Amino acid sequence: MKNDEKFTIGWVNAAEKRTHVPTLLKQFGDILPTPLSERVNLDAYADKLINSADIAIANVNGKNVGCIVLYANDTEDWRSYCPLLSVLPTHQGKGIGSSLTSRAISLARQRGMRSMQLETEVDNRSAQKLYRSFGFNNLKSDGHKLLMLKELIDPFASSLMTPIEQHPVLVARLNLDVDLRVKRDDLYPSPGGGSKARKIKYIMRDLIAQGHDVLVTNGGPQSNHARASAVACSLLGIDCHLVLVIEKGVQYKETGNLLLMRMSGATIEFCEKDQLSERMDQAIKSYENKGRSPFYVWGGGHSVAGTIAYVEAAKETQLQCSDWIPDYLVVASGTGTTQAGLTIGYENQPTRIIGISVARDAVRGTQVIHDSIKSYFDHSELDAPHLTVDFRDEWTCGGYEKTNPTLLEIVQQSARSGLIVDPTYSGKALLGMLELIKRRVIRTGSKVLFWHTGGLMNLQASELTGRSVSL
Repeated sequence: MKNDEKFTIGWVNAAEKRTHVPTLLKQFGDILPTPLSERVNLDAYADKLINSADIAIANVNGKNVGCIVLYANDTEDWRSYCPLLSVLPTHQGKGIGSSLTSRAISLARQRGMRSMQLETEVDNRSAQKLYRSFGFNNLKSDGHKLLMLKELIDPFASSLMTPIEQHPVLVARLNLDVDLRVKRDDLYPSPGGGSKARKIKYIMRDLIAQGHDVLVTNGGPQSNHARASAVACSLLGIDCHLVLVIEKGVQYKETGNLLLMRMSGATIEFCEKDQLSERMDQAIKSYENKGRSPFYVWGGGHSVAGTIAYVEAAKETQLQCSDWIPDYLVVASGTGTTQAGLTIGYENQPTRIIGISVARDAVRGTQVIHDSIKSYFDHSELDAPHLTVDFRDEWTCGGYEKTNPTLLEIVQQSARSGLIVDPTYSGKALLGMLELIKRRVIRTGSKVLFWHTGGLMNLQASELTGRSVSL
């Protein structure tokens, strides 16, 4: 088999097991270091697998070249066990064993298993190296066999609240005549924080629930979503593939989000904007040709899962605020799902949600948010109510990552008051909020919740950096 030869991996369905399992055991069991036929009664073992196990087969041009067996039906201790992984000698070293292992781990996660165990020979160093690359650790050994364990605890299962703070120094410095509080999603507990870190938790839940084993997405070199994806995948121990759009001839520093993407171990490729669709399709196909199950995520994490994240965030915030009900909620609005989720979440509150565009014009931005709201209710199988979308595009400063002196001054004034914002996202939202207060669109004395969506990584890659110091 050539290194670039395609192979597929499929799980054997219940109807096929009776036919396939005896043949598979003879084909793959006897090529193990200790042949399976010397250890068990093959007929009895076949019956056990047919009744209780899941079996995946790797296939090349119609020929079965590898298989893996998994028990993932323990609903007491939620432990899964892999008793058999075998690849024909002619096809070893081609990534088939790795792909079979990856698919088995994904199925165990999909079933809600909390751990996975497997056995290998003590002297089989290559197998141990493979399993350790997936996060398996030595559990015990009898001198001949080594039992290895991988924990499958879901790091995205728990809900983590971000704080709501008052900022009297900021209010005084900017001479604001409102009751201001700040929702600190920039402190969301993941490297880089921010709204994309909150959303990726929900996106990863979908990936797990659907049994995928690699995430493929895109963005720019300072994409918060791409960074959050890379970090989340590294936390799960699964592959992340990022297609990053850059301009030809422009030099990009590996700082901020881009640095975290690389350090998290993501596979990164670069392309121009008009190549993006083709490159994404190629990436998906490439993983499928290796027997993997890729999960396609739109740039920015634009998805129903992203909207759900902020419907839930709205509920979280209402619980925190108790009887302090904001008259206005101001938030940076980019791909639209943050504002869509907050609009839905505050449907039964008197709070007016105002989105400050970071790049899009009002017509396009408003429509995308309405579309996200509709997608949420379609997904929930509920009738969508008519919700007002207030999306403002006066403070984009010319587009994504564009700035002007007024914006940069506000960013620095905010930092001197103890609230760090960036010029790409949260800084524009803060600038928009200040202007709306000056215009009395936001009324004097009203309660205002400024939703800080993050952007610290963008700040570190912005034009405000680059100064050198020395003695």
